[in-house]
Amino acid sequence: MNLADIRKKAQKERDGAPHAASARQVGVWSGEHPKEPAESTIDPLAGLGNSGPRLSIQPAAEQILPAFDPLAVLLAGRELAGCNGDLPDSSPTPEPVGEEFKEFLCFRVSSEKYAINIMDIKEIIKPRELTEVPRVPEFVSGVISLRGIIIWVFNLRKRLELLPVGMSGKERIVVVKKGEEFCGVLVDEVIQVARIAASTIEQPPSVLDGIDRDFVDGIGRFPGGMLILLNLENILDLALR
Repeated sequence: MNLADIRKKAQKERDGAPHAASARQVGVWSGEHPKEPAESTIDPLAGLGNSGPRLSIQPAAEQILPAFDPLAVLLAGRELAGCNGDLPDSSPTPEPVGEEFKEFLCFRVSSEKYAINIMDIKEIIKPRELTEVPRVPEFVSGVISLRGIIIWVFNLRKRLELLPVGMSGKERIVVVKKGEEFCGVLVDEVIQVARIAASTIEQPPSVLDGIDRDFVDGIGRFPGGMLILLNLENILDLALR
């Protein structure tokens, strides 16, 4: 082969090289490559160089997707739509600022519940032996000695003219202050201390008249129900009969 033939053969190889490269590139992306890339992501640095966009291969197993919580999505949607107002609130309701409250001792007499202001109470004791006093009203049970102090004991059930009930062992004597003296009020059971807003205390009902109205100081409402607030000063007044 002469020099001219060698040059022609080299020229043909150079002219055919781009076509072969193109054929190989087409073969890779048309599925002829032996291994298909698991996942391709665009390189954020693409376009900054002269070689154009670059592809980086990242296995799908390395990507961590956030867990799907349908309840969280539902609650978030309700909040955005303003629909959470009907959900119950378990947090305690705060007391109004500036509201005046009074505390009352709640007790049972016969089958009714009554209350007196705890500021009038000295102490609460169990019933003890009484010394009867002649020529006193029926509702005065007698006197007791409490640490050397003589105390008159009033039977509140008889004072309010309520029906008698059997002894339960829960009876107590509530020691209260009357002026400079102390008196005891016998009740069938001490229940609790109730905190009542002063603004919710109502006047005695108009259906009460006479001595019954004198004994009632008002009606108090609290979350546990309704209480009849007694006028302790009038109850301990022997002249009111």
